[in-house]
Amino acid sequence: MMDRPKTWQPMNLAAIQQRLAWLQQQPDGIIFCQDSGVHYVVVRKDKYKIKLALVEKLNLHTDLLQSVFDLNNPLHLVSEYTQAMMLGLVWQSQPRRIYIAGFGGGRIPLVLHHYLPETVIECADVDPIALEAATQCFGVQLDDRLSVTIQDGREYLEQQNPDMQYDIIMTDVFFGNGYFPHRLATKEFYQLCEKRLSSEGVVLVNLLQRDEFYAEKIKTFQSVFSQVCVCPWKDINSVLIGTNSAILEKDEIVARAKYLQDGYQFSFPLTERAQEVKLGTELAEAVANLDRAQILHDEAPPVGYFDCWLF
Repeated sequence: MMDRPKTWQPMNLAAIQQRLAWLQQQPDGIIFCQDSGVHYVVVRKDKYKIKLALVEKLNLHTDLLQSVFDLNNPLHLVSEYTQAMMLGLVWQSQPRRIYIAGFGGGRIPLVLHHYLPETVIECADVDPIALEAATQCFGVQLDDRLSVTIQDGREYLEQQNPDMQYDIIMTDVFFGNGYFPHRLATKEFYQLCEKRLSSEGVVLVNLLQRDEFYAEKIKTFQSVFSQVCVCPWKDINSVLIGTNSAILEKDEIVARAKYLQDGYQFSFPLTERAQEVKLGTELAEAVANLDRAQILHDEAPPVGYFDCWLF
């Protein structure tokens, strides 16, 4: 980590800022809007904040931002849940290969790509328009280390060579109304992730706490991974962290996060996110009805799973 190339990061940051320079001159308001299936992909400028959302065509409403960044500091992760997703580095500080299901505005991939110049980052997303928005408005540029395949995130993982292993796997997949695909929440999917993980690998999942099946999704995750932590943000998001490597206690998680914070000089408070992590009995007490929750399987979606997110 400390020996990263001295020239790469200044050059890369300058290139990101150059790609974003045109946005500085834009007035506030919508700067990108394109039709994409049941949504419009909309990018809005609000002073120095650039925000990407999926707006439902039926009622022109969304309450879920997909991505947001600060034009004055493009490497700062604004959303606390995106900061929490970076806790994967606590378990794998120098990952060789990362897989991310869900790209959106590409905030996490862009930051990982910047700080980890030796790491290959593969992403999958079903929405080519969102990728277009990311490359136009969020400073993203794909290269031999950062790729995006337009494909279902589970299908992509299934189709990789069985010998392919990832040190970090992330899933961050939502539609504009908050729907989280069932096929990315089942025991079979997490078993697939576990097969594709390196021996010390870690999986991170972004969930919405208002999801009616929030407890079921955590219980399902626990059925595959021996250590599971939850990093909640207010009453909005929670990031699940799961691994079958050596168990880390809370003080070790915080100490490693501080080491990363100091070494990379992140502008976002990774140590604070680590301090918010809940594990063991603290996790069980934080999630209502976890003990009574059912494990989700491919062949038997629970009654009401699809109804609760209907447009």
